[in-house]
Amino acid sequence: MLARAGIDPTPLRLAVAGVLVDEARALAAGDILALVRRKRQANKVTLYRILDLFVERGLARRHSSGDRAQRYCLEPGFSGRPHCHAYCVRCGRMECLPAAVGLVDVAALGPMLAMDVTAVEVRIDGVCARCRRQAPPGGAAVDVGPGNS
Repeated sequence: MLARAGIDPTPLRLAVAGVLVDEARALAAGDILALVRRKRQANKVTLYRILDLFVERGLARRHSSGDRAQRYCLEPGFSGRPHCHAYCVRCGRMECLPAAVGLVDVAALGPMLAMDVTAVEVRIDGVCARCRRQAPPGGAAVDVGPGNS
C-alpha cells in the first residue's frame, strides 16, 4: 500500500498505516498516536508529518469534524470502497459508512458542474445510538428503537 502511494515504508509509517487499516474508521490524530504508541515509540510532530505525507500522496484523506479536530482514514482507492462518514455531535466519533452510492450521484456531478470531479466528501452529522441511549443531563435516555442499537 505504501509502495503504491510512493511512500518509503519506515517502521513508524507502517504502524500508522496499520492503524488506519485496522480501525476502518476516521480517527483523530491523538487517537492514531495512542494506538501507534501501543506498539512503538512515536511523537506528535512525527505523526502529523506522516499523516500530511499520506494525505499529500493520496493514501489517506483528512476530514473536518464538528469539534474542529481533523480525522483521518484511508482514501477509497486504498480502503477498497468509496464511502461517506457519520459524525456524532455528542461523542465526536466518526464512522466510515459502507458506501456513498445512493447518497450522491458522482457520475452526474461532473457534467452538472462542468468539471472533472476527483473526489466527493459526504459527512452526516447526528447523535449516535450509543449517545442516544445515555441519559441526557436532567432527563431520561432516548429510546433508539429496533435496529438502531
